[in-house]
Amino acid sequence: MGWFGKKKDPLDANEMLRQYNAQEAARLAAAGIAPSTGITSAAQPVASGIGVAEFAVEDVFTITGRGQVATGKTATGTMRVGDRVAVLRGATEIGVSTVTGIEMFRRKATEAPAGSMAGLLLKPRVDLARGDVIRVTATA
Repeated sequence: MGWFGKKKDPLDANEMLRQYNAQEAARLAAAGIAPSTGITSAAQPVASGIGVAEFAVEDVFTITGRGQVATGKTATGTMRVGDRVAVLRGATEIGVSTVTGIEMFRRKATEAPAGSMAGLLLKPRVDLARGDVIRVTATA
């Protein structure tokens, strides 16, 4: 038995995939996305991969001479330099801005794919806070 009790057996690959697929299906249903087509029910956001490009804000700061930087993780889609974005707090839109630069681990990038940690340089300045979501909006 050991000092700290019985060691828990790790999940096998099939069980882990089953749990992930169930969670992903629930997330897509909550977002209004048809799982087979990847098309959203709302016409406003731009589809990029599966769902819209969304960025979860973890920290916000200002660099003198450059502008406002939001750091965090790209949740879905791909954020690109030049994208027009809306800042959402809960279900309300706080403001609209443009991504003028992306940095990942002190290197400049042109895009931040889903799952990557990045810093987005935004202009004009928007009232951002931890927990906000930055979502790509329709350009046309």
